[in-house]
Amino acid sequence: MFEELKKKILKSSLFGSIIMIVIGLGLAGWFAMDAFYAITGYADFSQLSPDQLNNQLVEVNLTDNYGCYLEAWEKNTKTNQTKTTHYYYVILAGDEYSATDWCYVSVKVPASYGSKMDAMTENTYNELDSEPLYLAGQIKKLDAEETSYFQGFFRDAGFSDDEIAEMTLPYYIQCFSSKASMNFVFIAAFAVGAFLLIFGIFRIAKVAGGSSLKKLRKDIESAGYSESMIDSDFRNAKSFDKKGTLKMGRLMTYYISGSDARAIPNSKMMWAYQNTVTHRTNGVKTGTTYNVMIFDEITPKGHTFAVANESIAQDMLTLINTMLPWVVVGYSDELKKLYNKDRSQFLQLRYNTCEHTAVEAAAAEESAAGGQP
Repeated sequence: MFEELKKKILKSSLFGSIIMIVIGLGLAGWFAMDAFYAITGYADFSQLSPDQLNNQLVEVNLTDNYGCYLEAWEKNTKTNQTKTTHYYYVILAGDEYSATDWCYVSVKVPASYGSKMDAMTENTYNELDSEPLYLAGQIKKLDAEETSYFQGFFRDAGFSDDEIAEMTLPYYIQCFSSKASMNFVFIAAFAVGAFLLIFGIFRIAKVAGGSSLKKLRKDIESAGYSESMIDSDFRNAKSFDKKGTLKMGRLMTYYISGSDARAIPNSKMMWAYQNTVTHRTNGVKTGTTYNVMIFDEITPKGHTFAVANESIAQDMLTLINTMLPWVVVGYSDELKKLYNKDRSQFLQLRYNTCEHTAVEAAAAEESAAGGQP
């Protein structure tokens, strides 16, 4: 029994665990350096040489720029109006006093920075000092369209293609509107990725090592049954899904929750009914989910077991109704009110009226053939 459940859990959880590991690796790998800079501090852009420009997070107190060459905008589809969101300006990277260790790159700033950047441009060409403008962001590479506008800026100024290739690099600083907010995003994304990676590995190791059966063993022990009794009960239990992850025996009802095998002692069951949920998108029916709700003394808030269709749900309820005569089967608002407001009275309906000994399987099946609850 336990080895069979171990294999079922591994099979049912393996795909999900692998997906977690892949997503975790992707997130953690993609945001690792961003999270590192967010925690340890951004690189000083003014101290980076052109060959050091990568996709690192940088900060700079900018005092010079050489003009705007491109603006980014967005269109409101409802009002059909356009709005400028960012401006691209030409700036210098590296040591301007070096004969070779410098180049022109770009900075992409929010539109709200436009007036300050334009004033800085004018001061730069007039060789006047500007008040430093603090910017923080991430170095990225210009795409093909952005690069064409960037190079066009220099062609309009009379530079040849060879000169442009020699003195420019297609990189830009993507400035953040809020450094603190972006730091939170970077650290949170890396943390989520690391968690998914570790949890995915843990799930596989947990199942492979047999830890996924610990809660089941505890359920069995708490119910007062021996493992040999449960082994027999499990093998003769009726399955309500193709994978055999939801089964009902005479002693216990067995199910798999995530990466854990669990069991409910049937003697503690109080109430069971079908819950049907219709899913709609924009008023259009997109599907129906069928669940069997089971409430017991150990978990009075109930268990939700998803089944493939209504027929299976009714089969399970019929078996409960005929094999476990102390369980109230079926739903009504009156029953719900009584269960929530007057539990002792609810238990008088069936739970306290008979001995909690399951009807033999053959008798239950013969009785079940007579009708649905």
